[in-house]
Amino acid sequence: MNPQTLEEARHLAATMEQSVLGLIADRCEVVICPPFVYTVGLKHALHHVLLGAQNVSAEEKGPFTGEISALQLKNLGLRYVIVGHSERRALGEDDKSVNKKLMQCFAHDLQPILCVGYGTTKNTSLQVEKRIITRQLQNGFRGLKFAKGQLTVAYEPAWTISKGPGTAKPITPERAAQVIEFIKSKYKTARVIYGASITAKNAPELARYKSIEGGLVGGASLNAKEFMSIVKSFILDS
Repeated sequence: MNPQTLEEARHLAATMEQSVLGLIADRCEVVICPPFVYTVGLKHALHHVLLGAQNVSAEEKGPFTGEISALQLKNLGLRYVIVGHSERRALGEDDKSVNKKLMQCFAHDLQPILCVGYGTTKNTSLQVEKRIITRQLQNGFRGLKFAKGQLTVAYEPAWTISKGPGTAKPITPERAAQVIEFIKSKYKTARVIYGASITAKNAPELARYKSIEGGLVGGASLNAKEFMSIVKSFILDS
């Protein structure tokens, strides 16, 4: 739920748009997923930065007050939507609802960014983590088929997510790469990125691992300069 005003959101998005103009377009894709209330206010100002949503309904249409359907997002011109974020799962979202949301995304040509890794802790072994992620992927993709370019998976070890400036506690780049390589071995057509406490400081280390294809940026995205430093880290190492 950040930033708190449309004016702030516009300024942040405009700064990112200007920064992206100086990048090599075919070497990166930059997507921002603002709170839904800002979507209309931002979409006409963005041309090089793509626009996505933070969530989508598991239902196609009907009397579901407060929900936003995949078709509504599509008709607004959005291309991406985050599905299964750890903060959504912490509110009670389960693999079954994630699966229904993915079905809605594919039915309406939205590109989901599926988050996996919820339920792990700093003491979770690599083998146990692989089992948790395998379950989330298998349950999420049940009954679905997708081609290359249709899906992004974000490895998001929830316990590492920062709760504000100075509280980031990322896992090591080596561990992130190990898990991402495991995901890619199972789903070769998916693009796999890392998303938990990613900052301008640790992005270059993550980007050195070619298996990590980008980042799902949280708190650092509220600072345009830091956000673009993260983007550039992955371009320079691509």
